[in-house]
Amino acid sequence: SVIRSSRDCVPTNVPEPVVYVTTKLAVLAARTLDIALLEPPFDLLTRVPGRFLRRAVEFATFADLTRLQKRTFVKPADPLDKWFDAGLYGNARDIRTCGRSCPDAPVLLSEPVEWSVELRYFVLEGRVVAGSPYLSYGRPAWRRTDASGPLPTAGRPLVEQLCADMKDRLPPVFVVDVGLIEDRGWAVVEFNPVWSAGLLNADPRAVFPALQRASQRRTELTDVDRRWDLRK
Repeated sequence: SVIRSSRDCVPTNVPEPVVYVTTKLAVLAARTLDIALLEPPFDLLTRVPGRFLRRAVEFATFADLTRLQKRTFVKPADPLDKWFDAGLYGNARDIRTCGRSCPDAPVLLSEPVEWSVELRYFVLEGRVVAGSPYLSYGRPAWRRTDASGPLPTAGRPLVEQLCADMKDRLPPVFVVDVGLIEDRGWAVVEFNPVWSAGLLNADPRAVFPALQRASQRRTELTDVDRRWDLRK
């Protein structure tokens, strides 16, 4: 769906349509309305300095998986096309693709690690505007929090430092998941577009300005914003 206003969580009199829905429907709505959806590049995680990752991460194509020699965490890099399940794989033949053949499809490969805690943060113009616990030892943690409560602080310093260090290399609006690797410390888990990322229990009023920033009329795109328009 396309949100224009909601008495429960967003301001009234919104002049422009704002897209927030599952990825494929968001892209369809944006094309219908001639809106650009700003988002992180598929390989952004691999551009993050190692001190924020605390593990090896690589950007590749599905065809490259033929060289897998040990168990590796593999996931589709494009959130629009999750055509196989993310998970640990030691051989490309173990990946169930439902009969599809996409050798050029982008994928992300990561060194396997154990995340004890994960949190989600919404970032607008380099500033954390909303957030929510995500997982705790593999179990949902966001259901135990209050959306109207204060921003979670665990992991937030990492996000703020990331935004400061990569100021000119990050999109103006994005979602970043961070987590604690027990034997290594806090690290970036992944990036996602704001317009399709689950709120979990983040404050929707705080998220709404980020959604507005992520939905831009194509006729009004700035040169800077065009860098982050991947669905041309």
